[in-house]
Amino acid sequence: MLKLLRKKGFAKKVIWFIAIVIIFSFGFFGTAYLITGNKGTSYAGKIYGKKISVEDFNKVYLNARTQAVRQYGYNLTKVAHLLNLEAQTWDLLILLNEVKKRKINISNDEVVKSIEEDGSFRKNDQFDVLLYNSILRNLQVRPRDYEENVRDNLGVAELYRQVTSSVVLTDEAVFDEYKERNEKIQVSYVLVLSDSFKDDVAPDASDVEQYYRDNKSEFLVPPSVNVRYISLDFPESNESVENPKAGDANNEDQKTRSEEKKDIIREKADAIFQELLIDPKMENVAKKYNVDVKTSGFFSMEQPNLTLGWSYDLLNRIFQMNLDEVNEPIETSTGLSIVQIKEKQGSYIPEFAEAQEKARVAVGSQLAKDIARTKTKEYLEAIKEELNKSKLQDFHKAAQALELEIHQTPVFNRGQYLPQIGISKDFQEAAFTLTGENKLSDIVEIANGYCILHLDNYIPIDESEYEKAKEELARTISQEKQNAAFGNFVEQLRVKSGLINNLSGLSNQSQ
Repeated sequence: MLKLLRKKGFAKKVIWFIAIVIIFSFGFFGTAYLITGNKGTSYAGKIYGKKISVEDFNKVYLNARTQAVRQYGYNLTKVAHLLNLEAQTWDLLILLNEVKKRKINISNDEVVKSIEEDGSFRKNDQFDVLLYNSILRNLQVRPRDYEENVRDNLGVAELYRQVTSSVVLTDEAVFDEYKERNEKIQVSYVLVLSDSFKDDVAPDASDVEQYYRDNKSEFLVPPSVNVRYISLDFPESNESVENPKAGDANNEDQKTRSEEKKDIIREKADAIFQELLIDPKMENVAKKYNVDVKTSGFFSMEQPNLTLGWSYDLLNRIFQMNLDEVNEPIETSTGLSIVQIKEKQGSYIPEFAEAQEKARVAVGSQLAKDIARTKTKEYLEAIKEELNKSKLQDFHKAAQALELEIHQTPVFNRGQYLPQIGISKDFQEAAFTLTGENKLSDIVEIANGYCILHLDNYIPIDESEYEKAKEELARTISQEKQNAAFGNFVEQLRVKSGLINNLSGLSNQSQ
């Protein structure tokens, strides 16, 4: 099929539609792999009650993988842990089902045109068939499969256009968005911290137990693991190698010797790993190679043992491993680690005796916050009374007369981090609702207490700058709204599809 494309070329421009439409949520669980189930007897899963064969799943998975390779190139290894190609494949299968349902048909001519317009396949400003075939060989994709993937991508692109065509952006919406992003403000505030009152509260034992009963989900202990591991450290680096001076003739030799020493450690780590595959008793193998076995202690993904210095990828892999399973050597900047699962503990809700202290702290924190709120209300009323005493309406003098400490923010935009406050949406929204006629806020809750805000300075947008920026901003906002609309559409399709993922079962069968 599409033999013309493989024999002759044309000079046109490329648009990679799939880069636009694949905006689904990418899970942070690493990159999937092609499943090799028993053909004819196994299936990858179900969508809309229909079985998806392993072969059909792999065809679409190949599409997702190819797009990842094309998009990230040599950087793919750096971002692979952010891409969940398995989830992307299911999303694409669900979308292709919708494409078929809507009878969106992509002709051969459209497929040819899209590939001809791809700048990756152009040489001397025209489509180059030799380059095309060479790139597909490097991607390990057959031309026929690639062309069908392009057809699928164009179908999803047309689906994206249909779903988002109703998204309309008015001039008023663009102006409001520009204003929200660029107007600035500065406020003074009185801050009442909840912790200021923690020594004034003594939670009643019955209240603590009642809090535990009413909020058991708060005490859920996440899954955790305890691992054995062997660490093989690289030799200490020569500083002149790490920070070479210009003109140092020995630098390359030093680098070579350093790398040779590291290779010896790598070979030792690999030898230990291979023996562990035969004899998983780590202590036995460690004794043979004269290395120590260490134990991490229980930790969870939510609260990892950071002293181990392991990457997110390794931690994620550890929580997918089985009891006594050994992970191949993982290299860090300081050496290599070989990890084995010693113990696994599933999530659970502890009994009150175990959770009692945490419950007591939670009740105490709430009582302290209640006091802080009451105090802040009192301060607000007192400030208003002080302000009414003078026509000048001087917030700073009124607060100082009450011996309240005043803080002031820098000039800030929405979303900006603020000293002491952090990023608080409630604080910032309260600040931007203040006006020249209404400079004093009500009490505003933040994470660690309550505030009373006063408007000091408001800096409106520069409308001449808006005129310069509005066209580009309109395009940006329109794309954001379209992506959001399509994202919601995809989420609805996921729910309707009733996806049943059978891949983990197939993976276990193939081991």
